[in-house]
Amino acid sequence: MKIIKTFSILAFVLLIACTAKDNGIFEGSEDIGNPALTGDFSYNSTTQTYTLTGAGVNLWFTNDQFRFTWKKETGDFSLTTKVAFEGEGVDPHRKIGVMIRESLADDAKYADIAIHGDGLTSLQYRPAKGAETLEVVGPKGGNYITLERVGKIIKMKTATDAYPQDVTGMIELEFPDTCYIGLFIGSHNPEVLEIAYFTNVEYKKVALH
Repeated sequence: MKIIKTFSILAFVLLIACTAKDNGIFEGSEDIGNPALTGDFSYNSTTQTYTLTGAGVNLWFTNDQFRFTWKKETGDFSLTTKVAFEGEGVDPHRKIGVMIRESLADDAKYADIAIHGDGLTSLQYRPAKGAETLEVVGPKGGNYITLERVGKIIKMKTATDAYPQDVTGMIELEFPDTCYIGLFIGSHNPEVLEIAYFTNVEYKKVALH
């Protein structure tokens, strides 16, 4: 009887392990700002591809609606990825990219590298909770992006298809020591779900220099 019970517990544990969702390097994924349509996230460990689906009005002005796949990070870091939208999309202002965010509130302080549907690339940032979003416009056409935090310095690095990347934007913005970093997508249309693929994702700690 004890053997059967032990076997049953082991089988249950194995079942949970097999059905648990693989998030890759990230800890969670959720919609920020309560979009009308629910987004989604998946990770293919074979191809090492992160797929994000998301809607939302925008990431702009004083609050945001989008899909965010995140991990908590302490200290300095860099987060790199190659990005691609699926298809032509609906709105030229749809956005995908990488982000650092003070919290998961819709009006939180943040900085991101946003690649728009029309090719515009910018370092967007909200300097304080509830403040208007600002941006530093970078060159169009890049699909390799790195967001780097070193102390108060936030850098945008971009390239097309491969390295080396150039620093194409930089701001000074102080975040808490521990914050959220990750991948995002926003459709710029509350009635549309867009899909994007993130490959070559690389996260690493960065030494102060």
